[in-house]
Amino acid sequence: MIFGLFKKQEYADIVYKGGRIYTLDADAPWAEAVACKDGRIMAVGDDRLMSELTGEDTEVVDLEGGTLLPGFIDICGHPVLQAFQKVCLILYEDMPRDMVLSALAEYVNDNPGYSGYFAYGFNTDYVAGKKEEELWKALDEICNHKPIAMLDISGLNGWFNTKAMELVRAAIAEETEPKIITIAYVLHVLSPIDFESLQRSVVELAGEYCKRGYTTVFDCGSPDFLHAIYQEMIVEMLQTDMLKQRLKGSFLITNNISPEYVVKKMAQKSDSCGEISEYIDCCFLKLIAHSDTNENAAAMNDDLLKILAIMASDKGFDFHIDAIGEKAVTSAFNAAFTARAAGYKKSTFIIAHSQNLNQEEKTELLLDNDLHETFSTLGDFNQKYRSTEYAKNVKDAIDKLTLDAAVLLGISDDYGSVESGKRADFVVYDENLLDCNLPRFRGLDSRMTIIDGEIVYDAARDIPSIWHTKLKERVQEMQEQMALDDEEEYY
Repeated sequence: MIFGLFKKQEYADIVYKGGRIYTLDADAPWAEAVACKDGRIMAVGDDRLMSELTGEDTEVVDLEGGTLLPGFIDICGHPVLQAFQKVCLILYEDMPRDMVLSALAEYVNDNPGYSGYFAYGFNTDYVAGKKEEELWKALDEICNHKPIAMLDISGLNGWFNTKAMELVRAAIAEETEPKIITIAYVLHVLSPIDFESLQRSVVELAGEYCKRGYTTVFDCGSPDFLHAIYQEMIVEMLQTDMLKQRLKGSFLITNNISPEYVVKKMAQKSDSCGEISEYIDCCFLKLIAHSDTNENAAAMNDDLLKILAIMASDKGFDFHIDAIGEKAVTSAFNAAFTARAAGYKKSTFIIAHSQNLNQEEKTELLLDNDLHETFSTLGDFNQKYRSTEYAKNVKDAIDKLTLDAAVLLGISDDYGSVESGKRADFVVYDENLLDCNLPRFRGLDSRMTIIDGEIVYDAARDIPSIWHTKLKERVQEMQEQMALDDEEEYY
């Protein structure tokens, strides 16, 4: 029997046509249209093929002469810190202690209406081994009637003023059971962040990423406390059908710390994403390695780098290592070599640094060991297209934002080009980007961004500045519906 005669015709959910499709597939770089089904690319080709895949329920989107490309992937992103910088003070690890206190004093003076103050990013050595009274006094001199909470670069050590500690003690006194006092608990009690302002900042940033053409953003490092809050807000956007970019998170480690704790925490963060891991995940361990480990007592040592490379690779996690200085670059490569030599070939290793490697070194260090390098973005997280800084031309820049970025993150099977079977993530521009020069390309705004075949941003009808209001309304509707469902289940 010829069963194929009775096979049901499959039609696309949505077809994009009427423009130029730049696929980045070397065998067929240009196409007339692309068909999508169930969030993936069903077919790429000419209009004739699309007509065969277009049924009664297929939505057809006219590109009106625009150019469709794979959605851009930001591998140098700092979405968490970018969002938080609008609601707190972001410091830098290399800022001297006096400059940190001066910056804090200026921040407090400039924001007299705040109920409390939060800062992140100071050098761990400023609190390590210091007496609590000394630390409190330094902050009390800046402000003693409102709480001040500060997190170091690692996110594991806090610096508080007397008012903050008074509030924490009062909260502990009200606890009915003994409480383990952690940094997360202290910050939860103090709630030093205006969450509505942060939510608005997160949504506005999503709009900026849409305009840049990004459909996936990798967070290059933020403390667990900040990342967890940011991720919760992205989950809200996903639950209310307002997700604008996929988020690939990372777990930041800057200091010597128990590798068992790190791997356990990584597993918890990865597992917490569960069924939504296609949109929000955390499978990268972000390590910061310094060359001046003698001057920075808390800095990660070579042995810990190697141990983490082995233990985290064994659990299937990936690595993004920011190496500061020549010695740290060597240490980062040695850690990766150790994991490779132990048989762990699947984990992705990205080493971000500012050293100049010649072609011979790149071949020996990178290609022969299947490792990747990129630019260090520490202290520099606001540039528009950081990963294209040294692109030769627009084609090279697009490669870095699509194919190359997907390879670096280990997701090239699903992203980076417009090919059958891959995720239907696209960006659309009004003009052919390959006709532009680099300055013009970097200044262009996208017309449209698409995730899983669905339009998530359309410049002609979307106003990102009102997305925050829309998100609040949808969250409230979702909560009210959940309350009704719980009530019905109770009765």
